[in-house]
Amino acid sequence: METLPDTAETVLRRHPAPALRLSELLRLVRLALRDPALDRDRLLQSLSARPERFRLLDPWKGPWRRVVEGRASKPHAEPWVVLVADPGGDAGAAVEGVSLGRMRSCVRWMAGAVDPTSAWSLARWHGLALAETSARAALVRKAA
Repeated sequence: METLPDTAETVLRRHPAPALRLSELLRLVRLALRDPALDRDRLLQSLSARPERFRLLDPWKGPWRRVVEGRASKPHAEPWVVLVADPGGDAGAAVEGVSLGRMRSCVRWMAGAVDPTSAWSLARWHGLALAETSARAALVRKAA
């Protein structure tokens, strides 16, 4: 039987994105485990306890957090989860191509260099992660 961190790692390895927002990872892990009762706090606690496997980056740390906390709906104000280990060939290497594979590797690699206490460093990585998401979507559309 797979544990919660094992399942999260498998999901991250198979997903074409190098990082997932916590809510997206939660949705995918719930599906994989067939556990609709799994909650955000339990997943977050499980991932936080394994820094050798997962990197949690919260770009909403900083003075702008108050702006986001004031909104009723804040779907993007959550941490990102990045797999620390190299995901290897499980990420659909045959489908993603060289460009997408390099982008994925760069975003993942740069996540390891982010200072989680630096709002500037987090904001730069967050911009890179969003740019990778947009570029991947455009490249996949163009290939189709």
